[in-house]
Amino acid sequence: MDRFSYRVSHCNHAQLVTLEALVRSLPRIAATEPAVRPEPFPAQTGFAATLGTMIHNRGFGLRELPFMGLSRSTLPSMVESWEPSPHHWYQLCAIAGPLGWTLPDLFAVADEPYSEEFRPVMHCHHLGRVFTAAVHLTTAQLIETATEADRLSARQDEGVWQPVSDGFAKECPDLI
Repeated sequence: MDRFSYRVSHCNHAQLVTLEALVRSLPRIAATEPAVRPEPFPAQTGFAATLGTMIHNRGFGLRELPFMGLSRSTLPSMVESWEPSPHHWYQLCAIAGPLGWTLPDLFAVADEPYSEEFRPVMHCHHLGRVFTAAVHLTTAQLIETATEADRLSARQDEGVWQPVSDGFAKECPDLI
């Protein structure tokens, strides 16, 4: 899942639309058993529980989310306790796109003030639409979709790990 999400995150807005259509066209294979995965970090506050549930509903665990510019220790702390912090706006911007949420909506759910002028580098919520559509894909279908993402984005493998794309929120019609 992490390789799939990494490759998809390099697609621009038009390519994400194409990938979402591909994912939705693939046959759905019924799961043999329900996917129940307890998170190791029990929520202590309301929004932390909501955030953990949103991540789980997208088919991710904390370690399966694509790299979004947040440290591996930040994510568990976000779903364990959402205490006052000057970093909340940046954290919400980092996770909004992969979760498929718009910034104003996610800020409202988190009870954080939102400003139209606040525009850090981020992925648009269309990235999360692909992830949401892909929740029920098999491993073979994820590989097929990741290969198509590489083809569409023309992402060059430079022989080293690149943590994340630059994001393509500037192209998103919902943010213009």
